[in-house]
Amino acid sequence: MRFFGTSTRRHHRAFYRRDPDRVAGGYKAALSNPKTTRAGRKHAKAELHSMGRSAHVPLMTKIKRALGIRKTSRRQREVASSSRRRDHEHGHRHGRERRREYEY
Repeated sequence: MRFFGTSTRRHHRAFYRRDPDRVAGGYKAALSNPKTTRAGRKHAKAELHSMGRSAHVPLMTKIKRALGIRKTSRRQREVASSSRRRDHEHGHRHGRERRREYEY
């Protein structure tokens, strides 16, 4: 007997393998991301070392993170967010939302 809310989908985890290069890339990205916490960077560094990978972060990246310098200026971020807000108000869809319309 089936109950309401019971899912019929099954996940096939037996065939899924994590690509070590992509995992290492994610940890490297966490090291250079200014929004990553100190504990997060410490964890990423430890994981990279356990994988036998380099956890080197360029000096300029460390300086930019310490000073809070971003890749895009505040003005560019404000313009982008206002255009996204305007598009949202007018019903325009971007990114994943647009792709979902065409999935079967």
